[in-house]
Amino acid sequence: MPITKKLPFRPVFLALALALVFCLAGSAQAQNVGVVDLRKAVVDSKPGKAAFNKLKAKFDSLKKSLEVKQKELEKKENDLKNQASALNQDAFEKKRSELANDIRNFQEQTQRAQEEMEKAETDSLKPLYEKAEQTASRLAAERGFSIVIHSNAVIFAQSTIDITTEITKALDK
Repeated sequence: MPITKKLPFRPVFLALALALVFCLAGSAQAQNVGVVDLRKAVVDSKPGKAAFNKLKAKFDSLKKSLEVKQKELEKKENDLKNQASALNQDAFEKKRSELANDIRNFQEQTQRAQEEMEKAETDSLKPLYEKAEQTASRLAAERGFSIVIHSNAVIFAQSTIDITTEITKALDK
């Protein structure tokens, strides 16, 4: 796996953001930069916590259902192994084929559950992220920021230009 897949942001984005920060830092307008951690703002907000609790409940339910089916498949596999010597070749092949089909169905069901969770997460958090972005834009205009960048692209920033907490409070309203 390429190293860029492990990073929470792309190196190109980081390079561009840092170049912009350094350009602005060299000018008198360095104070016109704001920083924000939108994920932290959303996660720490009351509606964000409620959304994550709902997602966790849904995840736990799906996980429990899949675990039950997985145990059933493991039992079928053990039963087949135990019966292998007692079954004729045709009966064994039929049961092995059925088990393989059940395993494929289980894998497909697991994939669908994962996709369902991703969609549920997107559907529940997208409005919060949109509101957080709108709040960031409003705060940037109020404070005269020329740009607001994500805090993961910043090594150091004065707390006076970090608007994460204010966005969290706005989401709580």
